[in-house]
Amino acid sequence: MTKFRIHLLWLMLALFNSCVEKIDFKLDRLDRERLIVSGTLTDLAETQYVYLSQTTSNARKPFIADEERKIFTLNDLPRPVEGARVMLHCKETGDLWEYQETKAGTYELIGFRPPRPGLEYELEIWTQEKVYRSQPQRMPEVVGEDKLSFSFERARLENNPEAALIAIASEVTLPNQTGGYYLRWAVEEIYFWDLTFFPNPFNTPPPPCYVTEISDAERITLVNGDLLNRPGAVSSQILAKRLVDQSFLSRHYFNVKQLSITKDAHDYWRKVRQLVNNTGSVFDIPPAPIRGNMYNVDDPEEVVLGYFEVAKAKITRIYTTRADVPFFLEEVCEYVPGKRATEYKPTCLSCNVFPNSTSQQPEWWFDQ
Repeated sequence: MTKFRIHLLWLMLALFNSCVEKIDFKLDRLDRERLIVSGTLTDLAETQYVYLSQTTSNARKPFIADEERKIFTLNDLPRPVEGARVMLHCKETGDLWEYQETKAGTYELIGFRPPRPGLEYELEIWTQEKVYRSQPQRMPEVVGEDKLSFSFERARLENNPEAALIAIASEVTLPNQTGGYYLRWAVEEIYFWDLTFFPNPFNTPPPPCYVTEISDAERITLVNGDLLNRPGAVSSQILAKRLVDQSFLSRHYFNVKQLSITKDAHDYWRKVRQLVNNTGSVFDIPPAPIRGNMYNVDDPEEVVLGYFEVAKAKITRIYTTRADVPFFLEEVCEYVPGKRATEYKPTCLSCNVFPNSTSQQPEWWFDQ
């Protein structure tokens, strides 16, 4: 058995500045690659994303890992699918929009007006002389409300029995109707990172650095309204837990996106959660790829991984500061006289070291 990471994009990734959530599955290496589609269309005024990648296979050719030394390598990670044509259709209105590839495997729909509840949308992908299409997805019409809180605790994390953790929770006010709704949550975090301030004649500080990450990617929180007979009731949910580290030395936001999704999307994420939580007993489901809602137009038997969902969404934010943290946090980037620049960690010298970072402050940074 070999490991590969399926890029399960939580729609919120438009809000999440192109962070890609990764969930580990153990799968047999197949004789041919499989397409992975990750994307969500929301009613928020944000950039919409679709991510395309391809699984490993026995037939996969190596790629050059070191251009200068011509070193070739083969790994089990999905590789981005480049040069695809990705289009969005609205069945009722006949409108067509095309995504633009902004980097390898990442396709963006910029300036798209938020979709209206009740309308059906389809995603179509042209790649490698094949055409893939999603099952029609109808925009849900209701969503709940989140009231967020955080707490700090000492608990076991892997081999550490006293790990310092933060938990993000919500008192969720459910939609004011009986059944007929399905909810999912995704949590993104954005924090300010203090680069090392080296003395200089002009006393010029380093540029600001804002880092974006997905929080607790393997926690999949779902609510099936069909199982509840409590219109407008309040439900408590733990949405994310993560290790407390130096990212909490400054303001650290948790952006929670609540998604109202279709029943089919809920069933898909329930299966993913079941697979992620598989403990290996004889009663567990076997590790196997989960078919999503994408299909090959000319070969319906081909298994396409991932999911394209259409969701009504609502964002709620909460943040912590250093004063909130009850644990000791070492200053790792503090300037020390006589210490050479090469002795500092790379993350202390450049914001670009972080995979998803920017010097641009989010518009909402001081709204709360």
